[in-house]
Amino acid sequence: MANSQSKFYGFLGLILVAGAALIGYVALSNRGATAEAGAPDALTLQRLLDSETAAEDLGVARGPSDAPIVVEEYADYLCAACGMVATLTIPQILENYADAGKIRFVFYDFPLNPGSPAELGAQAARCAGDQGAFWAMQRVLMSRQREWGMARDVVGVIRQYADALSLDGRAVEDCVDRGVYRAVVMASGQRARQLGLNQTPTFIINGRVVLGMMGYDRFAQLIEAELASSPGAGEASDPARDQ
Repeated sequence: MANSQSKFYGFLGLILVAGAALIGYVALSNRGATAEAGAPDALTLQRLLDSETAAEDLGVARGPSDAPIVVEEYADYLCAACGMVATLTIPQILENYADAGKIRFVFYDFPLNPGSPAELGAQAARCAGDQGAFWAMQRVLMSRQREWGMARDVVGVIRQYADALSLDGRAVEDCVDRGVYRAVVMASGQRARQLGLNQTPTFIINGRVVLGMMGYDRFAQLIEAELASSPGAGEASDPARDQ
């Protein structure tokens, strides 16, 4: 456990420094690198937000729908802290808790700078989800933020990632270019703001808000505490992977 935490915080300084440089570069040099499809109108976004199933429709879930614990994550694809958590913490949480049927983990996009390449990354992960590879693409994007975030052809680089994952890269590229998930990504971000959230990553564990990065040990400790106090937590149903 100590080794896991040491590894997590050992990379913290390097990633934060790189992330700060990346944000500055993106803001100044890559401002126009957005999908060609026009922004969805306000009515479309409001309909998504007002839907009775908005919470599920706007998020990407993993784990059984009737799990005793619901863990929500709100993240930006070019947030250095989000990248660290997605690389070093979340995979273990998904494997040990969501896939084991103990929690339902729901990921929500929360682009802090609307119109930035982060929105393209968010859309690309969802497009990869159409081929059953949301989590795989998300992990690649989160672990290689500097590479694609600084690219002149963001979507072209993302297509290469899709090809490397044995996906139909052309289909992913086309999906992003057409803005298939742009409205969903934007509505997800609006949902986060409506909840009063203003930083990434933010986690909500059965209603409890936890801000910032967490190593696996800390995250698991919070989940175990909720499991211990939740009736029927020991009777988890068969796990389900939505994407």
